[in-house]
Amino acid sequence: MAQLDVVIRGGTVVDGTGVPRYQADVGIKNGRVARVSGRIQAGGAREIDARGCIVAPGAIDLHTHYDAQLNWDPYATLSGWFGVTSVSIGQCGFGFAPTRPEDRDLNMRMMNRIEAIPLRSMQLGLRWDWETFPEYLDSLDRQGLGVNVGALVPFSPLRGYVLGMKAARERTSVTEAELNEMKRLLHEAMTAGAFGFSADKNLEDRTEDGSALPSHVASPEEFLALADVLSEFGVGHLGWTIGISTTALEQQRLLTEMMRRSGRPLHVAVGDDEQGFAWAKEARDAGLPVIVQQNSMDPVAEFTLAEYNMFDYMPHWIQPLVGSPDERAAKLRDPAAREAMKQDVLKFPHARTDWNTMIVVQVIEERNRSYEGLTLAELGQKQGKHPLDAFLDLALDDGLKTTFSHMLAHRGDETLARRITNPLSHISLSDGGAHIRYLTISTWPVHFLSYWVRDKQLLSLEQAHYKMSSLPAWLASFKERGTLRIGDWADIMVYNLEELGYVYDKPTYASDFPGGEWRRMQKPTGMRYILVNGAVTFESNECTGALPGKLLRSYDMID
Repeated sequence: MAQLDVVIRGGTVVDGTGVPRYQADVGIKNGRVARVSGRIQAGGAREIDARGCIVAPGAIDLHTHYDAQLNWDPYATLSGWFGVTSVSIGQCGFGFAPTRPEDRDLNMRMMNRIEAIPLRSMQLGLRWDWETFPEYLDSLDRQGLGVNVGALVPFSPLRGYVLGMKAARERTSVTEAELNEMKRLLHEAMTAGAFGFSADKNLEDRTEDGSALPSHVASPEEFLALADVLSEFGVGHLGWTIGISTTALEQQRLLTEMMRRSGRPLHVAVGDDEQGFAWAKEARDAGLPVIVQQNSMDPVAEFTLAEYNMFDYMPHWIQPLVGSPDERAAKLRDPAAREAMKQDVLKFPHARTDWNTMIVVQVIEERNRSYEGLTLAELGQKQGKHPLDAFLDLALDDGLKTTFSHMLAHRGDETLARRITNPLSHISLSDGGAHIRYLTISTWPVHFLSYWVRDKQLLSLEQAHYKMSSLPAWLASFKERGTLRIGDWADIMVYNLEELGYVYDKPTYASDFPGGEWRRMQKPTGMRYILVNGAVTFESNECTGALPGKLLRSYDMID
């Protein structure tokens, strides 16, 4: 009789701790790493040949928006294909719990606007067998999961649950009774296993009608009071998105105090300027545990103006891009609106409106075919128009179905390399589950390992897997995950480093969301096996049907 459940034989182990790699077998019993040795004599009920491969901890993705998708996709794809074995949801203060029945539609529409999750898919796919946050956790726990899931309490629905979602977007203060109720709800959620709470003050994030988020208008006292609640538990972290903001310095002062009062780590998106990293260093020098979220690539989005929302950081672009395609088209024809939009481009310079890098990817009307491949600067020059007029006129002529591309950020390899290697940063973020028609950033584990480690040799494999797994596990309080030491949960990726890459030259499409809604699709090459809690979930991109993932509870992380 086999003594072990699984034995992974002959691979090179990179265990996530920073210890130099070594060749060994890995034995798994009851979902945990039971033995790591140069030769395991005992057999396994399943034997995996890992010769020529790296055996490493599964990646941990701390910034995802799979809150909805997990209802119909327990593997959190694309992430589940690319070596991610644990995800954190509830980021940026967005989510679906707690939510009163009368506010469900508003919360779905808010997620549709901000995170570009198809509304129809949410309407069909969300079970809504919950109202409170503990009930939401129980719902995920019951359904079965293909990845491990830890959840933050999202601030905007929390405030909306107490004030009502409409009032929560408008009121800039709360009563003492309302604040006490917010604290009670967070306490209840933490007791049920939440891993902290998150919020967002990013100017590009707006509700379905273009108005502010609850987290945008909330008073500092509310966030500080919730930080006090978090201090009672000694587990979890603060999640915060500064993003594109005119109040970054004010937020940094608030976040510093929140760290002091909660005693917990801060996981923060500081935006693209260097000042955010400088502040993070000051905070760390003062003994405060802050980790900066850092992408390992410059994301390029392909979009149509029929539904795109990633210009919402410019005030005069918001309303022209709110509503149905017909409503948008009418507003985009208005000369006064266009003039205000042009002025915003000058006031808010960004890679997203760099006419020299924004490209016409695909047109609808045959008469426009010659414009494909042109930048908007070239298009404007060819037509004798301002690039914005050329941009909008082409889109309108195609019924707002022209596909354009632009960089969401343009930092370049030199800046990215400096930030990736910064000890204050991690690269475990994808926005997975969000922006599904525009982006495939969930490919980041393969991109990081193939581009930055194998091709650029920016980091060693040991450093890379620390950044991908061990560091985020520490930040999130995911106990006994992120490393392959004896007794750790056996969340593992087995891959051939030289073969790592992509199945498709560029992302393709799949209509596999509820209601037949489509998303961009990519899959990896070289990823041989993915194991979650000791069970194989994917073998060379083929799903095994196993659902070994766990709904992680923060109270299980404390001895």
